[in-house]
Amino acid sequence: MRASPEAVLARHELLCFRRAFPRSAAELDRTLRELGRFERRVRPVRDALENTGIAGTLYRYPYGHRMARWFADRYGRAVEIDWAAYKRHRWDEVAAMLSLCTAWAESEGLDDEDVPSWEWIDRARRGSGKTALRWLLDALRRQGLDERMASHLYDSTNLPLVWDLSGCRDSVTHARLPVRRVFYHRKLERGRPHDLAAEARRGPAPPLELLSPSRARRILDAARAALSQREREFHVIVHGNPDEVYRFDAGRGLEIHVVGLARPLRLTLEADYGAFLVKNGVPIGYGYAALLFDRADIAINVFPTYRAGESARAFARFAALFHRHFGQEKLVMRRYQLGHKNPEGIEAGSFWFYYKLGFRPVDPAVREEAEAEAARLARRTGSRSGPGTLRRLARSDLVLCLDGTPVERFRDLDVKRAGLAVTREIERRWGGDRARAVRMMARDVGRALGIPPERAEALRMTPVAALVEDLPSWSEGDRGRLRAALLAKEAPRERTYVRAMLRAPRFEEWCRRFLGAARPPRPR
Repeated sequence: MRASPEAVLARHELLCFRRAFPRSAAELDRTLRELGRFERRVRPVRDALENTGIAGTLYRYPYGHRMARWFADRYGRAVEIDWAAYKRHRWDEVAAMLSLCTAWAESEGLDDEDVPSWEWIDRARRGSGKTALRWLLDALRRQGLDERMASHLYDSTNLPLVWDLSGCRDSVTHARLPVRRVFYHRKLERGRPHDLAAEARRGPAPPLELLSPSRARRILDAARAALSQREREFHVIVHGNPDEVYRFDAGRGLEIHVVGLARPLRLTLEADYGAFLVKNGVPIGYGYAALLFDRADIAINVFPTYRAGESARAFARFAALFHRHFGQEKLVMRRYQLGHKNPEGIEAGSFWFYYKLGFRPVDPAVREEAEAEAARLARRTGSRSGPGTLRRLARSDLVLCLDGTPVERFRDLDVKRAGLAVTREIERRWGGDRARAVRMMARDVGRALGIPPERAEALRMTPVAALVEDLPSWSEGDRGRLRAALLAKEAPRERTYVRAMLRAPRFEEWCRRFLGAARPPRPR
């Protein structure tokens, strides 16, 4: 009797969990052998298991330009344009993009409504040996556009791709990185740490190992493959910097790989990091941290298959990593992660997961409601918060202060205020002439900090530093520390910048006044 698609999927989920959390070497061996044969089991129900990541099935998703290039380079003919899905689009967006990639004389055929883009590309690539995806990417590349413009044009088509996972070693079924030693779980540690702050500070921290670029690229490839089979295009992983990938041994078979962002795409003030969670070589989730001074926006997402494992412990080690190796004292969980305009957060009960770890709402009204709801749940064993309650609780960010700062005294920094203030300054002082504005800002900042104007013009933080109206009167030491931070932002590894910002108290004080006030003061 043929197994149902639901039964096949459930068995696959169980095997994947056992591969990540094996109880013994014998169980792991049995699991790997069964997964190795799993593609044959899938064939009769293949069509019903699309977008599961199971070997032998198809995965459909409209990946962006950078990922489409990565797919074409890594998987070749296994990834193609999903024309069947594209034909359901209301407009032929690809034809509009092709008009920018062709000779003028070709427009007679391209503009004909009887020749849609998919037919035109099939004729154009005939005899080339290229897939339609590769042909289209090459046509776009030949225009010599910069990366941002090429990505904008490609992404405007919302082009669906289809990935055939037959025989794919990166499928969810087979994805497994080499490990130094397998950790066997006689018992799972599902409990939460009693005191996350104390847990983050306790004992010597395992080292943070900087990987070689070649090892880093293997980690990035594994992370992109794992996330792309969960409908995730995580910006920092997609655009990861192979010169800044760290390995952190979190114990019990858990490795956390921290990924820095490619230098051209770094944020102005925050340092943006991604993370890839691997358990006994198996990808089990991802995370992120956006760092500014001693504050980190932080979150992890354990894939649903593995949430019955040691999720709380994984988050505790993730928090400890950024506390011990990046100097972060205040951990902020943004409300989106909790379920604000995010149904997945509501379904997962994310608010209570973090609340029980010690996080508390920043907003006083939400904090009061959370305390009342926690008391109600404590009185009524087995009771749960309804979706409406969870949506109300998700209206506020959460914070956990590892340095003991009371939640009532926590003041966040709103980095968008810096961007809006720069815009106002450019419009007010230079009439919207951005090139001239940046030149003049670089001249003033360079003069105050001892940086050559042409160098200051290339530093992304210069316009923000130009908002500091009393910068020339700062002490030589304070100006030197700000100078070090501006230069470190462009360093090969952004961790240098994170450390430099922790050593710039005068600039931090200015940011707390400027970015933490109800309204940013208007520069003169």
